[in-house]
Amino acid sequence: MNALKTIFKFTFAFALIYWLVSSGKLDFNIFKEVLQHPFKLAFAGVGLFLTLFVVNFRYSIILASRAQVKIPLLKLFRYNWIGVFFNSVLPGSVSGDLVKIFYIKNEDKTLTTKFMLASIFIDRIFGLSALIVLLGTFSIFNYTELTSYSPDIKKLLDLNLLLFASVIFAFCGVYFFQSLPHRILQPLMKFSFLKKVLPKLLKLWDELCSFKDKIFILMSLSFFLQALSVITFWFLTESFAVGEFPITYALSIIPIGFVALAIPIAPSGLGVGHAVFHTLLGFIGISNGADLFNIYFFVMISFNLLGAIPYLLTKSKKQISFQNLDVRNEEI
Repeated sequence: MNALKTIFKFTFAFALIYWLVSSGKLDFNIFKEVLQHPFKLAFAGVGLFLTLFVVNFRYSIILASRAQVKIPLLKLFRYNWIGVFFNSVLPGSVSGDLVKIFYIKNEDKTLTTKFMLASIFIDRIFGLSALIVLLGTFSIFNYTELTSYSPDIKKLLDLNLLLFASVIFAFCGVYFFQSLPHRILQPLMKFSFLKKVLPKLLKLWDELCSFKDKIFILMSLSFFLQALSVITFWFLTESFAVGEFPITYALSIIPIGFVALAIPIAPSGLGVGHAVFHTLLGFIGISNGADLFNIYFFVMISFNLLGAIPYLLTKSKKQISFQNLDVRNEEI
């Protein structure tokens, strides 16, 4: 029976990888460019590994607020890596998160599905908030220089600063105005189409507020990992850029692209990321932004696919199948 399970896992994992390659979502030709710079490739691999490790540590802090069973960091890291593997190869923006939840709930049966889904949301909120803080901070420092390129980039930076101010206001609300969203949204409960949505949003807000004593460490970890992601992107692609690509500009521009990728339009930002980075980097005179993202995309996907290794080596009481994931997606 164990042998059959192992065969099923290998077949399932390689079928997913084959689908990714055959559908054109993974182009190995770009790897020729990267192979000419093995040090850059190694640096990017270390950067992505360290980023996932920090994400794992941040999520362990969130999970510890409710967990009755202490899950070792190494085991949780395995589950997170399996999650990014499935996020890269399965349709839907939360497929990998559902797989991760599946494994974690097997470790601690006391964790409710509602909390697990809320924990994923809160984890992403801190990641996205730190990304906005990063781009807002460097937008302030580079505002004069960057706005001299074009009126379009001025509008973009102004939007960055608005988002930055919104994040600061939101976290001030967590500390000082926890009941404010309830007072603002309560009158809207009379509308039937909002009765089901608003209580869920307010519940998530209350969950977020419950972490206010951990906000500093969670935001610090998130800021570090987002800065590391930007530096990894820049270091990997800078020598391929057609045009000047200083690190200070990268810290102002690349986070905007990452924010756009957070919108679940395509798996791992495929296609969308190419278009976004072509436009964004074009604002500062780099004509091959899509090619730069393609290099980063290839390395990132390759790293994520390595999550198939812990998936194949991890034993579970149940098998994950496409059918199970579809049911869980419908429940969300």
